[in-house]
Order: sequence, then C-alpha cells, then structure tokens
Amino acid sequence: DMIDEYLANVRESVNQQFINIIKSDSQVSKAMLHTVLAPSKCIRAGIVRAAAELEDTLNKESINNLQVAVEAMHSYSLIHDDLPAMDDDDMRRGQTSNHIAYGEATAILAGDALHSLAYEIVSNDTHLSDEHKINIVKLLSDACGFNGMILGQQLDLESEGSDTGDINKIHALKTGRLISASVALPITNATLRMRLKSIGEDIGLAFQIMDDVLEITASSATLGKDSGSDIKNKKLTYVSVYGLESAIKNAEKLIEKSKNNIIDLDDSFNKKSLLEICDFIISRDN
Repeated sequence: DMIDEYLANVRESVNQQFINIIKSDSQVSKAMLHTVLAPSKCIRAGIVRAAAELEDTLNKESINNLQVAVEAMHSYSLIHDDLPAMDDDDMRRGQTSNHIAYGEATAILAGDALHSLAYEIVSNDTHLSDEHKINIVKLLSDACGFNGMILGQQLDLESEGSDTGDINKIHALKTGRLISASVALPITNATLRMRLKSIGEDIGLAFQIMDDVLEITASSATLGKDSGSDIKNKKLTYVSVYGLESAIKNAEKLIEKSKNNIIDLDDSFNKKSLLEICDFIISRDN
C-alpha cells in the first residue's frame, strides 16, 4: 500500500536521525532510544511530511528535523503517560514500557530529555528562517503545554472511574493539539498555517476516536499495547460515551470534512499525501 510505504520511509529517516543525535551510551540515552526506535506508525511525522509537500518550500533536512521534533515530543508524552502514577501501562509499541525496562526515575528523565530535544532540534536547524523557528516553537509549546496536551492528560486522569468529563475536549487536547501542530509546523505562509492548524484539529480528533475504536476491536498483538487497558483503568473513551457505531461515524465525518477543507485549498498545492493520510487514519488497524 502506498501510504504504508510512505510512512515506513518517514520512520526510517526519523529513526536514523534519532540514532545520529542520541549517540551517547548513558542509561538515559538508552531509555530515550528504547521508546523512539520502537515500532510505531510515525503518523505525526508522516503528517509533517505530507503537510510540507503542500508548499514544497522546505528542504529535506528541515522536514526531517520537524518530523523528529514531533516524534520526540510524542514519545516523551507516551513515556510519562505509561508511568504508574499516570495510566500505569506495562506495554507500549509491542515492547515493555520505558519504566518497566529502565525503572521509573530513568523513564521520567528520558521523557524530560525528549521534551527538550524537540526544541533543540528545531533551534539547531541551519535552513529554517528565524521567524519560522519561532512560529514552530510557539506551535509546539502551545500544543504541549498546560492549556494543551498536559491539560488533556490532567482531565483524562480526573475522568477515570466517572462518566462525567468532556471526552471531546480531552481528546482534542491530549491528542488533537499535537497532530494539529504537526500539520501546521512545516508551513511558511502564515495564513495557510492557521488554516491547516484548524483542519489539523479535526484530523487529530478523528485519529483519537479511531484509537478508542481500535482499543475495543483490535487484539493486543495488533495494537502493541494492552488492548482493554482503558477499560481496566475505567477510562472515559469516545466509545464508552458514544458507542462503537457513532464513534466510527463521527470519525468518518471529521475526516470527510478535513478532506474537503484540504481540497478547497489553492490548486497550486500538492495535497495528495495529506489526503492519503486522512484516509489511512480511518482505515488503519493499529
């Protein structure tokens, strides 16, 4: 499948860059690599590349740096998410969670280090303009901070075992914001960047709805993590709130809307990969 090949290609260049950057053999470096090099869809990095193709203004190195920055940020959030104090999950990406492999303290530090690394990679890029770098830092810090992903995780924790809590808000913050940032990061034109950021919010919510769906319909082996861990943690999920059929329908509607908004962009843009990623989000099985 074209998109599988596309994402495999993205993953290869992301992994290579991680190996180049994190080359010391300290325990914390090993722990960082444990998570970033584990098999993953690299969907956020794929979104970065697909969005970069729209304008086709950035060079390959810069695109890869942005892919790596987003995956570093995502991996940090997974490591901290899995901790006993958070979701207490022992499996991630088909292997032991970071804290199981390296102990809690090192896992926390590895997450912290990956968080910093995201900004370091952007700062060190030699091709991006300073203005673009500032916009990237703004997008990332905004997506991941106390009004973004962190708040999503807090609300997620607070919703455990209760059926109150706004699942749309939790998902939009916890997952949607970083995916939305991924769509906007590589864009140099400010107007286009803002349009894509809002399209990305719909894509992000659809992605997380499908995650909840797969949590119920896929096996642990396919998922690479404990399927049913949300049930074990009495988590509020899109499926527990809306039911399976509605959840899938809502995700499909959001993707349809996103695709129409992408198609509506200026005809000079190369929209092919971004549209294919939209389709992939709905049809993926892990």
